[in-house]
Amino acid sequence: MAAAAAITGIGYARIARDSERSALDLAVEASRNAIADAGLASHDVDGLVTFPERTSPPTSFQGPPIESVQRALGLAGLAYWQSFGTGPGQFGAVLAAVHAAAAGAARHILAVRAHKRQERAYLPIRGDGGGLAFDEDAYTMPYGAAGGAARLAPWAARHMHEYGTTQEHLGSVVLTCRDYAARNPRAYWHEPLTMADYLSSPWVSTPFKRLDCDYPVEGAVALIISAAGGTAGLASRPAWVAAGAQAAGPGLSWTQWPDMTRMASWQVAERLWSRTHLRPADVDVAELYDGFSWLAICWLEDMRFVAKGEGGPFFAEGRARLDGDLPVCTDGGQLGMGRIHGFGKIAQAVLQLRGEAGPNQKPGATVALACAGGGPQCAALLLTGERT
Repeated sequence: MAAAAAITGIGYARIARDSERSALDLAVEASRNAIADAGLASHDVDGLVTFPERTSPPTSFQGPPIESVQRALGLAGLAYWQSFGTGPGQFGAVLAAVHAAAAGAARHILAVRAHKRQERAYLPIRGDGGGLAFDEDAYTMPYGAAGGAARLAPWAARHMHEYGTTQEHLGSVVLTCRDYAARNPRAYWHEPLTMADYLSSPWVSTPFKRLDCDYPVEGAVALIISAAGGTAGLASRPAWVAAGAQAAGPGLSWTQWPDMTRMASWQVAERLWSRTHLRPADVDVAELYDGFSWLAICWLEDMRFVAKGEGGPFFAEGRARLDGDLPVCTDGGQLGMGRIHGFGKIAQAVLQLRGEAGPNQKPGATVALACAGGGPQCAALLLTGERT
């Protein structure tokens, strides 16, 4: 995989709480922006991947069907196309596109994630069968514990018990993300936030308060993944894929997990660092997944930037800010920019490597890490500004 593919275009659709636009409209806008950013035309795109796949009935996280995206963009003669499910950690579509480009299955692959604001209520099973739960949901959803906060809260609580992570440490992650978001014109949140504001916010699922949870928004992010041979003469500087990895840890279970102080991210780290000569100390910016505040702490530790138990103090001491040891979530992340899932992590990493991250730019950034997912569904991409 190393240097066999690159991210050559990125595009956003405006992030809003209520855009009054369809998911397809958002997908088309972001896709056209990504195609233009790469300096390509629609007829140059010969691959298309979307996340997540469409099911019937649709879930709250789904965007438009891949067929609708293809028709709306006029992408004729696709050599590679696929819609991907929820794992691994929302990077499944992008990792597959990287592999396809590296293998020569397509030259320029469009990857797009678009969605409307989630409004699903995690309630007990409905009597009409339309809310039938399966697998672990059958044991959690009837008790109102199927949402992400309820699933992940025991993991965060265990970490707090084992390593002394505090509520203020979680709040430091939130404040860090909000600080970056305040300087990012794309972000949803621009209002200042204090630790007192955080601590006074209502509980959702202990130890998570409302502000520990990512904010549901509407928007879209699109990427162009190009084979190495297709990068010459493009409009934007490529961000090269140095390594990628995904993992499910001991198994795809949120409840039957041997050590809830770490996620499948520890296995992602083992695989990722074994596939490159680069090391954690080489990373200039880390766009860690922060769907919930504790996720960023666990990713930081599991990816070997700090020892286990040191993630909370790292944020509290300001070491994740722009002038710190390792800037984290430099677009504001899910907690400040809004919930646009893992695609936003990759797009921001590319902007950093191009030197186009505006007020949140890390000077001279040459290596960027993007991570997505939590619990048993994790994945990461390591990107470089120069082909190595």
